[in-house]
Amino acid sequence: MVDVENEKQTHYREVEWLGKKFPKSDRAIKIRILLQLNTLVCTVLGIFWAICYSFFSRIDLAFIFLALFLVGVCSYFSAKKFSYHYLVGIAHALLLIVTAISLIDSPIEDVPRSAHVYFLPLAIGVVFVFNHKHKYMGIIFPRMCLMLFAIFGVGFLDMDVSSISPPENIRWIGCISNYLFSMMVLACILKLHISNINEKVDLAFSLAQAVSNNEIVVHYQIQVDKYGNPLGAEALVRWMHRERGLLSPDKFIPLAEESFLIRDIGLEVLRQSCELLQKWSEDPLLQKKYIAVNVSPVQLIDDGFVSDVIEVVKAAGVDPGLIELELTESALSMEAEKASLKIQQLRDFGIRWALDDFGSGFSSLAILKSLPVQKIKIDRQFIKDAKANESSKNLLKKILEISELMGMEAIVEGVEDQSQHAMLVDLGYAQFQGYFFGRPKLASDLTDSIRSSKS
Repeated sequence: MVDVENEKQTHYREVEWLGKKFPKSDRAIKIRILLQLNTLVCTVLGIFWAICYSFFSRIDLAFIFLALFLVGVCSYFSAKKFSYHYLVGIAHALLLIVTAISLIDSPIEDVPRSAHVYFLPLAIGVVFVFNHKHKYMGIIFPRMCLMLFAIFGVGFLDMDVSSISPPENIRWIGCISNYLFSMMVLACILKLHISNINEKVDLAFSLAQAVSNNEIVVHYQIQVDKYGNPLGAEALVRWMHRERGLLSPDKFIPLAEESFLIRDIGLEVLRQSCELLQKWSEDPLLQKKYIAVNVSPVQLIDDGFVSDVIEVVKAAGVDPGLIELELTESALSMEAEKASLKIQQLRDFGIRWALDDFGSGFSSLAILKSLPVQKIKIDRQFIKDAKANESSKNLLKKILEISELMGMEAIVEGVEDQSQHAMLVDLGYAQFQGYFFGRPKLASDLTDSIRSSKS
C-alpha cells in the first residue's frame, strides 16, 4: 500500500511540475491541446444530448449528459493549470459515463451499440498524458478501457434495458455521432502521439551530441541583497541547436530527463559554472560570489551523482562553498532518506544546498526539516498573490519566520518591479532574484555587470 501511494505521489509531482516548471515544453503543450479537445467534445455532446433528452422527457438520460458537460468544464480549467487530481478525476468520470451509456445503449434490430467506441480514445488519451511512469493510470486504467470496449463489443453485457434505453427514433443519430466524434478524437490523439514520438527521436539524437559538440550554453541571472549588491548568480542552461537556434529549457530539459541525458547536461552546466568561479577567484571583487546550479530529480537518483559532482569541483580547483545546488521540490518524490543522504554527502564536502520553488505544493515542513538544505527559494507565485491578497502577504512573512526558525536563508525569485522589492524588504527578506535586478546573461556580461556595480 505504501509503494502504491509513493508511486502515485511521484507522478503527481511530475505532472504538475511539468506544467509549472516547463509550461512551454512540447509535451505540456500537447497535453493542453488534448484537454482542450476533450473540453470541446464533452461540452458539445453534453449540451446537445441533454437538451435532446429533455425534449423527449428523459430527464434521467439528460442528467448523464449534463455530467458529461461538467467534465468538459473541468477539462477547460485543467488545460490552464495541470492538476493531477483533476486529470485522474476527469479520466474516471469519463470511464463511468461511457460505461453507463454503453449499458443502456443495447443493440436493436437496425442499430448496433455504439457508445462503447469512446473507450478507445479514452485509453489512448490517458496513455499519452500519464505514460508508463504511472503504473495505474499509464497501464492498468487503459487496459480496463480496452477490456470494457471488447466486452461491450462482443455483447457480453447485452440485456433487456428497453425501458431505460434511448428513444428508438434517435438511435441512428446517436450511433452516427458516436462513431464520428470518437474516431475524430482518436485520430487527433494518434496524430499528437506520432508527432510527439518523431520529434522526440530527432531531438534526442541531437541532444545526445550536444555536450560533445559544445552546444550547451549557460546564462547567469544575478542574485542580490536588499541594497542591490550582487551576492552571486543562478546558472540557467540553454541549448544552441545547429538548426533551431538558441533553445530554452522548456524545449529540451523534459526530454533530457526522460532519456537520462540530463546527467551529462547537468554536469556540463556545473563544469562551466566552476570554470567561471575559477576565473572569479583571481579577482578580489568577485572571489566571494557564489553560483547556484539546478539539480534535476533524475540526477539525484543516479548512483554516481555524488562522486561525479565532487570530481568536477575538484578538477576546477574551486571552493565548494561557493557552489549552491538547487533542488526542485519535485525531487522530494523520491525517498526522502536517500535524497537526504546524498545531500548530506555533498554538504560534508562543502557544497551548499537550496530548495527551489518552495511553496509550489510538494514539500511539507516535516520533509523540509529532514533535508539538510541551507536555503529555500520562494516560488514567484507568492509575490504575485501577495500584491493583491493580504493573506498571501502574511503567508510570505510566516514563511520567512519558519525559515529563520529552521536556520535557513530565504531568497525570493521572480521580483519584477520596485513595488515588489519594497514590499519584500518590508517583510524582512534580504535576498532576491528577478528581472528587476537583471536578466540572464552570458558569463562575460555578468562579470562586467558585477564589476561595474562595485566601481
